[in-house]
Amino acid sequence: MHLMDVHALIHAFLQQKTIDSLVSVPPELHDEQYTKAGVVPFVIEDGQFRFYFMKPVSKRPDRGEPNLQICKGTRMHQSANKGWVDMKEDKQNNGEQETLVVTAIREAIEELGLKLECIGRMMDVGPYRFSSEKTGNSKRMWLFALEMANTHDVLPASQIEPSTAERGWLSLEEFAMVGRADHRYILRDIATKLAGHYKA
Repeated sequence: MHLMDVHALIHAFLQQKTIDSLVSVPPELHDEQYTKAGVVPFVIEDGQFRFYFMKPVSKRPDRGEPNLQICKGTRMHQSANKGWVDMKEDKQNNGEQETLVVTAIREAIEELGLKLECIGRMMDVGPYRFSSEKTGNSKRMWLFALEMANTHDVLPASQIEPSTAERGWLSLEEFAMVGRADHRYILRDIATKLAGHYKA
């Protein structure tokens, strides 16, 4: 699907949704200071949270296979010369820019194969730091938690980005054992926020 069509679908979808904020960071800081956004889809089964992750295709096979991790990506903006491109590819940022939530949902469609009609409650869970796999430097991303209708109604692998090697649903405990190391504390914190939100 063309990126313009994806953006139109996401904007129409978001007009029908309310996003609950589970953080106290002022919203005006979002767009100015963050270039990466992502999603943590989840279901509640038998009173327990299960979360959906992706494993990217390895860009450095000599370093081994990546672990399952939180789906995230770089915000895009519309360049006069190149169309929609990653913000890091064109520093001028003069055209229309994706908001953090649009980036997060677009990545969820492209890399996880989420269907918009299967997304229920949406929660803004805020900013987190992680380590760049290329440089090891600390980076920041903004995340949104998405309650899904079920674990199986997602797009087939043939309809998602080829950069995704694998997808999987894991409990907090399972992710603590096999998930990307610098994402484990993030999931623990999000699980705590969600548990508090659903008890309130």
